[in-house]
Amino acid sequence: MASRAVKRVDVDAVLLAEARDAMKTSAGAADAEIVERALLAYLGRALDVSQAISELSEEEALRVANDELHAMRRERRSAA
Repeated sequence: MASRAVKRVDVDAVLLAEARDAMKTSAGAADAEIVERALLAYLGRALDVSQAISELSEEEALRVANDELHAMRRERRSAA
């Protein structure tokens, strides 16, 4: 997993309270934990949707991902 970086975000207090209620977390849970859990849930659903509509097989998807990774590395090396 990637290393953690601290970022500051402003979240509406009402929205944060609604997220806390929806996730049934305790009142003592840190705001950062609530935001992180909500973001992970959202990204997980977005990934599920994108995978569901993809017409690539798992093997094809891995090949595309590998090709893109190598292209990114080549681009980074040439920029250095």
